[in-house]
Order: sequence, then structure tokens, then C-alpha cells
Amino acid sequence: MKKFKFRFEKILGFRRHCEMEKQRDLADVLHRRQKQQNAIEAICEDRSGQQASQRELMTGVIQPSRLNGFTRYYLVLNLMESSGRAVLQKISGEVDKKRESLLEATREKKIYEKLKERHWGKYSTEVNLLMQKEMDDIGQKLYWLKK
Repeated sequence: MKKFKFRFEKILGFRRHCEMEKQRDLADVLHRRQKQQNAIEAICEDRSGQQASQRELMTGVIQPSRLNGFTRYYLVLNLMESSGRAVLQKISGEVDKKRESLLEATREKKIYEKLKERHWGKYSTEVNLLMQKEMDDIGQKLYWLKK
């Protein structure tokens, strides 16, 4: 009996490999985005901590030099946060592109998988017909031998 052989097996393997590669790329970009979000959150927490410490210093004698230092530090934190958000926007755009690329690779792989399923169905039907034919031949021979 002949063995099942899908003639596009190498292409299907290549499509699977491409899909896995694109999944890794997407995971890398998602990881970078998460790291950037964590960095922005850290900046916001630092700013909140600085504001709390500045409120504590506002009781009693006010020192203009300290206020000036806090103001400059706030400006630096705001600048870092805004640049971080810009980088986050850029990374989010990359995530969308990578996700779209992964979807396309998955679609291409599914096409070949469905084709393989169809070929397997045809193969199994042929094998079942051949098996049935052989069983019928064996049954006929046994019948004629008994007579």
C-alpha cells in the first residue's frame, strides 16, 4: 500500500518556521513595549515621590534654591516622560505591524494545512476503497473455495 506523501510538505514546514519567527519578533517588540511602559511608570512614581518630599519641605521656611532645584528636576522628569511616551508610540506602531505580519503568516500556513487535510482525506478514501476491494476479493475466494 502506498504511503501518504504531501507534495507541499517543505513549503508547509517553511510557513510554520516563518510563523514561529514572526511570533518571536512580536514577543520581542511586546517585551520592549512593556519595558518602556515600566520606565514611564517609574518616572511618574519618582515625580510623585519628589512632589511629596517637596510638600514636606513647604512647611516652615521656604528655600528658593531648593524650589528652583525641584522645578528643574520636574522639567527633566517631564521631558523624560514625554520622550518615553514618544518612544512608546513608536514601539506600539511596531507592535501593530508585527501583529499584522504574524496574522498574514498564520493565514498562509493555514492554507497549506487545509490543503494537506484535503489531500489526507482523499488518500484515506482511496486506502479505504482499496482495503474494501481486497476484502471483497478475499471473501469471493473463500466463497469459491468452500463450493
